[in-house]
Amino acid sequence: MDVIPIAEESLGVRSMAMFIKTRDLSILLDPGISLSPNRFGLPPHPRELERVRTLRSILERYSEETNYVFISHYHRDHFTVPYPSIYMGTTNESYRKIYSNKVLLLKSPDDENWSQRRRYYGLRRAIEGLVREIMFVDGRELTIGSTKLVISQSLPHGEDNARTGKVIAITIINNDESLTFMPDVEGPVSQLAVNYIMAIRPQTLIVGGPPLYLSRKGFGEDYLNNALRNLMSILRAGFLDRLVIAHHTLRELNWRNALKALFEDASKYNISIITYAGMLDREDELLEAMRKELYAAEPPPKDYLKQFRGVKDENED
Repeated sequence: MDVIPIAEESLGVRSMAMFIKTRDLSILLDPGISLSPNRFGLPPHPRELERVRTLRSILERYSEETNYVFISHYHRDHFTVPYPSIYMGTTNESYRKIYSNKVLLLKSPDDENWSQRRRYYGLRRAIEGLVREIMFVDGRELTIGSTKLVISQSLPHGEDNARTGKVIAITIINNDESLTFMPDVEGPVSQLAVNYIMAIRPQTLIVGGPPLYLSRKGFGEDYLNNALRNLMSILRAGFLDRLVIAHHTLRELNWRNALKALFEDASKYNISIITYAGMLDREDELLEAMRKELYAAEPPPKDYLKQFRGVKDENED
């Protein structure tokens, strides 16, 4: 199984985009990329805009090799929107490059919140006639040649009854390899998400970790401690070889220190903890978390901020 990270916070953008290939299957997982429109009171730094365009190009290149596309939910950093955006590096043609002639494995919109349903219906209208097939895959199992896909039931985007909606996870099993891709479960903090992992017992878990950067906005110590306890229980269950911490967690520069106990536990059980950048043998580049420092060290031209005036304030929620 070839596992190729494309875009994510450790690579300088908001995303969990990944390409996976087996003998029978090539699939893009959550093919979206975005930037925070406003972090620390600042719009994206020029280096972030350059990075989103670069990674968008890489995503579109891998789409040429892809026959399946999986979308876990409808926040804008997890799918390619059908319109141009400075924050997402999209043009009017970007979505066609991602979805044309693909089989789409989608989260059902039925139990989503209003904003996610609205985005789904906008996407659906745009891709009618472009795609080969659309399948809602919540709770399903699919076999494609020698590759098996096991998709979770709806899981909370964070804690149970989270207002941010629902997501689905996917496990890819090929020969003696198994990988679970679990975006935006924020830890996981929900026992439903933990139960899915414990039942499927993957060798590699790619998980959207706890949102440390939101600790001052209602995500208190209890919330983060619960996420950490759940991650530790998964480590101690004895099936993981590799844990990939991704997404929300890496919007905080000090995230490794915040998860120090998890790293210590992983060492005891001989489990590697890695990021998307680490999978590519690169250093983490947490450009969003570094935004203040980037503006101080590399001030943009005086007229730089003009391009953001009147631009729609898009984010993943």
